[in-house]
Amino acid sequence: MSRTKRIAITAGAVAIAAVLAVLLLRHDERHPATDDAYVDADIVGIVAQVAGPVANLAVVDNQAVRAGELLFEIDPRPFRIQVDQARAELDRTGQDVTALTDAVTSAEAGVRYAQASLRLAETQWQRVEPLSKIGAVPYQDRDKAQAALDGARAGLDNANALLAEARANLGAADADNSEIRAAVAELESAELQLSYATVAAPVNGFVTDLDLSPGSYASVGSPLLSLVNTDSWRVVAYYKETQLERIRPGQPATVYLPAYPDARFEGSVQGVGWGVEQQDGDGARGPSGVPNVTPTVDWVRMAQRFPVRITLPDADPEHPLRKGMRATVRIDTTAEAGGR
Repeated sequence: MSRTKRIAITAGAVAIAAVLAVLLLRHDERHPATDDAYVDADIVGIVAQVAGPVANLAVVDNQAVRAGELLFEIDPRPFRIQVDQARAELDRTGQDVTALTDAVTSAEAGVRYAQASLRLAETQWQRVEPLSKIGAVPYQDRDKAQAALDGARAGLDNANALLAEARANLGAADADNSEIRAAVAELESAELQLSYATVAAPVNGFVTDLDLSPGSYASVGSPLLSLVNTDSWRVVAYYKETQLERIRPGQPATVYLPAYPDARFEGSVQGVGWGVEQQDGDGARGPSGVPNVTPTVDWVRMAQRFPVRITLPDADPEHPLRKGMRATVRIDTTAEAGGR
């Protein structure tokens, strides 16, 4: 082969390599990928809201549960007693309020009777007083009519005072009565405490970190188990800041998991992180409340990496996800973004 031909072949190969390199670079720009990613999910901590011994443990560690299914039950007997006591107190308060209401009704009747008596006395006085002036009736009858009128007025004043006292003792009537409201609130509080004795799963998920056994004592606020929320699967992928310009929420993303080399998962970009902590501590949250990302090489000024959250559809039963799985992510930035 002549030297000229060899040079031509070499030049052609270099040109093809350059074209391929340009095409590969453009492809990487439009489909940025990273293998610095992991599967994530929400962890829901389950704590006791009332204290007591565990009477029933309905789950085992790593068990799948559906929202609303029983996890465990704290001995409910003390709380049922409190409910019974509160209900009895409400009944007693209701009886007291009924008696006070009857007293008001009786006092109102007394006022009406006193008002009628006063009208009668006033009528009698209006008849006798003119006649007494012309001597048509004895003065004794006039004095009796005057006394009856004064007595009727005093009787009405006394009846009004008794009515005011009865109304003050009663306060508001029926459900608006303060004693009734207090007793109802006490009953509702007791019933709420009783409901806390039965602990159900708040989300669909897997039981993990179970630290409980039948008969053990549960203290208020003590962590007893956790649930991996299976409705919150996502992938957190760390991209260099030089790759973020084209990444937008809603763009499709393909996720590859080393655990399932023959499968791929389709998701979409939920959002791009707006800040990272400058200190070390990979994955932890620093004092500023943003994720920490450990530099890859300390002595070289590397591009900072920001978390990009990828949402995943419903999990494939044949390829169950686990929090912390390593992942590789590729985003299609040429697609129209569907999010905000």
